[in-house]
Amino acid sequence: MQYKININSIVVEKASMVISLSGEFIDPTINPKFLSTPKVILYFENGQEDRRIPMVIRFRDITYIDGKVMFSGEYSYRLDYVFWKTRGQGLPFRMYLNVMFADFYAEKIDVDMNPSELFEQDKNFFTLTPNGNYIDITSRPEKIVHRRRIASFVGMINSFFKFIALIYSIALIPLFILEGLLTFTGFTSMPKKISSENKLKRLGSYVINRCSTVSRESFTMDRYKRNLIRKKYKHKRHKAVVPNKITFFSARREEISGNFEFVYNKLKDDPNLDIQFLFNTKSFRYMTRKEIDEFAEACATSKVIILDEYTPQIHLIDLKPETKLIQLWHACGAFKTFGFTRLGKPKGSPQATRMHRSYDYVTVSSEYCKKCHSEGFGISTENIVPTGIARTDIFFDEEYKANFRKQFFEEYPTFKGKKIILFAPTFRGDLKASARYPMELFDINDVCETLGEDYAVIIKHHPFVTEQHPIPEKYADRVIDLSESTEINDLLFVSDIIISDYSSLIFEASLLNKPMLFYAYDLQAYIKSRDFYFDFKLYIPGKICTSLYELLQAILNEDFETEKIERFRNMFFDDLDGKSTDRIVQLIYKCLENNA
Repeated sequence: MQYKININSIVVEKASMVISLSGEFIDPTINPKFLSTPKVILYFENGQEDRRIPMVIRFRDITYIDGKVMFSGEYSYRLDYVFWKTRGQGLPFRMYLNVMFADFYAEKIDVDMNPSELFEQDKNFFTLTPNGNYIDITSRPEKIVHRRRIASFVGMINSFFKFIALIYSIALIPLFILEGLLTFTGFTSMPKKISSENKLKRLGSYVINRCSTVSRESFTMDRYKRNLIRKKYKHKRHKAVVPNKITFFSARREEISGNFEFVYNKLKDDPNLDIQFLFNTKSFRYMTRKEIDEFAEACATSKVIILDEYTPQIHLIDLKPETKLIQLWHACGAFKTFGFTRLGKPKGSPQATRMHRSYDYVTVSSEYCKKCHSEGFGISTENIVPTGIARTDIFFDEEYKANFRKQFFEEYPTFKGKKIILFAPTFRGDLKASARYPMELFDINDVCETLGEDYAVIIKHHPFVTEQHPIPEKYADRVIDLSESTEINDLLFVSDIIISDYSSLIFEASLLNKPMLFYAYDLQAYIKSRDFYFDFKLYIPGKICTSLYELLQAILNEDFETEKIERFRNMFFDDLDGKSTDRIVQLIYKCLENNA
């Protein structure tokens, strides 16, 4: 595939770099209906860390014609927040460009980094020097530190005026209470965001809202708990790190399971280890003072902290250098974009936030995944370790699989002898609170009438979807909804066909060589709002269907395109040996030995 990238302009002002570029990819297969999108990644390295930051290229700036796609983009990046671990050292660094389109990928491409039209910089904090296909970037730490001092001084002045405004807002509380009471009469109205059914709570929320507006201070529980977590950790930080202490911390589990269970079972018989658990499914705004105290204690005294999901409270504090933070990321492969890859998209993370950037190591399933997770987590590629995913070890345990099949058919005897379909789509919506799935698009009446008595269906919706899938009583003997129970991986052992859309379940299914169909009725819209780390149409390990009729016909005709599975599996799994947990445990011991 041929490509051409032009740097149109680079403007540096203080610590921000605004870069504008345009380019094109040329290939005979490109057409106006192409779903692949051009991707450009700004690649930085300073000798100790590297960082991949996506260039924001919006759909409105992409044009497809036969044999060519043209694109452009412009975005502002904070140079002082490119790196996280070494951000205070003022190290010189370089910037290259990486590009991706369809099945083409290239790093540190040959591109003229000296813009022809405009190259402006004030050189107060950063100096950029074009050098062939890269730019050398040097910082002036003394200026940056000076700027921080000025910012601190300005912050003190602002705090003084905020304090005056706070006193003023407190003096106005009686008036705010009167205003709040008037809303009950209908004379004035409550802000839409205040929706509690309890009148007293509504009144309290209204008074706090008015005080926040006048004082320009946010009196929210989130802010209070953030400050409390920082304060508690600062108080505990003087405690010594216990050399053999490992803490498993989860914000999504109430008991040990998943990756945690596999790793713990390998560690539990070592008498030299002090293993602790902190499981709390509450948002940190609902954590009690005791729970926050326990969290701060664990963070201050643990040699290794192990996570299994995004845990926002861990990123509110700076762990000691001798404490190692390991993220056993729950998903196999690299599928839907997340974290910093969603820069510039709805609900995307801003480039300067510290979310995810505290990890010392992240375990992933293959070498291919390293660049994707490095970009998504905003950390160095070297911090991503392709150990494999611990919970996938059961896919190589024949005794475990046989036991689950026996147990399942004892519980659901009417499913025995049938071709079992596992319907496991992901949710629609931006967040947990708005998560949904349009149930009518997988109508059980149509499914059962078309497929007949030879088929049975297991429904497994994403945990965020709380609505039950409607199942007519006449089909209760061959359709079950197990969304609220049973580990989804286990269900693969009894399923003959997998129907999904954008769920990462497909990685586990590929380990069993299961036929897969992709009910992607909204593919183009999903790419625009969420997108993928690879080209969906090129790499997905099965047939794509856009309607229920097409989906059911593919099942009846056994049109699964299973020849795609092997390539997909080899791309996202380096080791097919059932020993991923062993490699993760080796990494943990390495961290305990102080030579990580």
